[in-house]
Amino acid sequence: MKHAVIFDMDGTLFRTDLIVELVLAETFEHLRKNGEWDGPTPIDEYRKIMGVPLPVVWKTLLPRHDEQTREEVDAYFLTRLIKNIQNGNSALYAGVLELFERLNHPIFIASNGLVDYLQAIVTHYELDR
Repeated sequence: MKHAVIFDMDGTLFRTDLIVELVLAETFEHLRKNGEWDGPTPIDEYRKIMGVPLPVVWKTLLPRHDEQTREEVDAYFLTRLIKNIQNGNSALYAGVLELFERLNHPIFIASNGLVDYLQAIVTHYELDR
């Protein structure tokens, strides 16, 4: 019988909390510069719903904005998220790479994250080696 190991990416292998809060701050700064947000970044509100799909995040954090604006914010957020990963502004949990090197089984990642986001993590940390 063949064996494999399956991991979740967000919050298991990847320190999602570190980068998402950074990118959320960048996104709301972008909204402030465009006159579409007044006030601080709603980090505490985000923490209450962390882990829900991004459309739910934007509906919750931007309840007075229309759907088109939310979609534009979502696209901006994803672009900044990937750019920050590529620039090294993220982290895996300690020991992840060492664990992967010691496992003698194929490794798979199961995630509800967007493919481009997941691929950015895999590429940056060379998880596909």
